[in-house]
Amino acid sequence: MTLEEAADALNSITGGAADASLVSAWESGRRRTGKRNRAGLCEFYRERPEVLFAHQDGAATSVLETSGTAVVVKVLTRWTDLVEAMVDVVGGVRVSSWSSPAAAVGRRRIWRRSRRP
Repeated sequence: MTLEEAADALNSITGGAADASLVSAWESGRRRTGKRNRAGLCEFYRERPEVLFAHQDGAATSVLETSGTAVVVKVLTRWTDLVEAMVDVVGGVRVSSWSSPAAAVGRRRIWRRSRRP
């Protein structure tokens, strides 16, 4: 669904005049939704406000994070949070002997030898 389609669907529920740039601003956290648009978005997406608007309300943890699912660890809603999480993941990687640069050279040698007639 495009932002334009989401805005049109919301407007048909609320009678408002939301546009794609406003929906984008809500998603990115640059603008907050009002009461009427929140109700309309909840109706459209069939979801509770605690789930849809946790990032706007500054909740320390979202409903998804506390629901007990092992799949969702944390919902990232800002670009800076994503970059920070990626750095954390990369920083926690352990290099095994098989994935080291020296091992890569050794694997290439083994591969070359296996290709010889």
